[in-house]
This record gives sequence, C-alpha cells and structure tokens, in this order.
Amino acid sequence: MNESTLIHTTYDLRLVILSVLIAMLASYAALELAMRVTTSRNTVRTAWLFGGAIAMGTGIWSMHYTGMIACRFPIAVYCHVPTSVLSLVAAIAASFVALFVVSRERMTAFHLIAGSMLMAAGIASMHYTGMAAMRLSAMHHYDKDLLIASIVIAWLVSLAALGLIKMNLVLNTSTDNRAGTAPQAGSEGSEKLLTLVSSLTMGVAIPAMHYTGMAAVSYRSMAEAPDLTNAVEISSVANGAIIVVTVVMLMAVFLLRWLTALPPIPQTSQQGQAI
Repeated sequence: MNESTLIHTTYDLRLVILSVLIAMLASYAALELAMRVTTSRNTVRTAWLFGGAIAMGTGIWSMHYTGMIACRFPIAVYCHVPTSVLSLVAAIAASFVALFVVSRERMTAFHLIAGSMLMAAGIASMHYTGMAAMRLSAMHHYDKDLLIASIVIAWLVSLAALGLIKMNLVLNTSTDNRAGTAPQAGSEGSEKLLTLVSSLTMGVAIPAMHYTGMAAVSYRSMAEAPDLTNAVEISSVANGAIIVVTVVMLMAVFLLRWLTALPPIPQTSQQGQAI
C-alpha cells in the first residue's frame, strides 16, 4: 500500500446486531436503576446514582467497542488502553447526568434541554475518544457533515432518552400511588409496554449515533508503524468490554430483584414500637 491508498472496511452483521442488543440491555437497566434513584434519599440515592451511572455507562461503552470489532479492517488494529479507559469515564459521566436529571422531583424544559446537551457531549466524547484510541498504520480523515450529524443524533438520542426515562418514572410513580386500590391491569400493562418500547427505542438510537460516527471517518494507509505503547489488539478490548457489561448488568438485575424481594422495614414510633 502506498500513502494515498484508501482502506476499505466491511461490517460483521452478527456483531452489529450484538451491539444493538447490548445497547437495549443497557437501556433497560437504566430505566430500572432510574426508578431506584428516584425513590431513594440521601446516601442511598447517591449510591444508586453512581451505581446506575456505572451500569448504564459501561453498557454504552461496551456497545461502542462491540461496534468497533464489527468493523473489519484489512490491517491490524490496536487500542491505546489509557485512552479507552478515558472514553469509559466519559460514558459513565454522560449516564450520571442522565440519571441525575430524570431523578429530580421537578424536571422543567430547561433541565431536559441542558441535561440532554450534557449527556450528548458525554456520549460524543466517549465515541470520538474511543476512535482516538485506535492505533493502526493509517491516518484518519473525518467528513465534517457526517461528524456534525453524529453529534446532532447524539443530542436527539439524549433528549429522547431523558424524556422516555422520565415518562417511565412518572407512570411507575402513579402506579405506586394507587397501591391498595383495586388492581389496574391496564395501567400495569401500559407501564410494561412503555418500558419495553423505551428500551427498544434507546437501544436502537444509541448505536445509530455510533455507526453515523463510524461512517464519518475514512482511513488512508501510511508507511509508518503505529506507536503500540500501552496498546492491545482491539478485539481484546471489545471482548473484555462485553464480559464486563454482562457481569455489571447481571449484578444490577440481581441486586434489583433481591432488594425488591426484601420485606418493607416497619416504621417505628418515638417510643420505638412498630406502628
């Protein structure tokens, strides 16, 4: 290859589908964890907020690297580990902003717009920091229009995600407030349907930003060998990310089910007797 050779890539459809499924799983976990953040107070709320951000952020990050190994290069591709870790931090930060905004008792249009912009900045930072972590014998070039489009999509995804999560929280709260009344099968069905639709929507929308960002970049070969200091083969990072997100998500779901199964703590009067 000479320096002007354009590197052509292909996609493994199976891994593309897997990346979407991971995004859906992360979205479902985010919806469940957001409810815990909203119904908790003080230090418990803080713990759920950070835990939810880690679970959701890890899912988004794992989706990104699964999408990366879905893209097949004709040359060896490595990943700079410290930069990859930085991209994970950006994903967790974006998720923290999302959960913090939707867990507020009152979310105004300003909160929604500002929160979605901050979340979009985090997602876009995660994606392009992850791209900057790539090490290969090629130079990358970005299509300005597609790059801007990917950032706009990230904002729209964030706006929709915050809106959908808040809708789920409002519906769940309404259902909880009716506890002790006659069962409302229609409301419960609507709640489950909205959770499913929200997870599917977010699970498709988040990869849409990723693959638009991937379409924005092209690579041309170069003679110089890449600097592989602190770098590993990119498939190793992606495989590790898949394992991490699986463990984190399963732990989150297990913890949710365990806490839900616990009997409520009886309230006590000032004399210390159960009410």
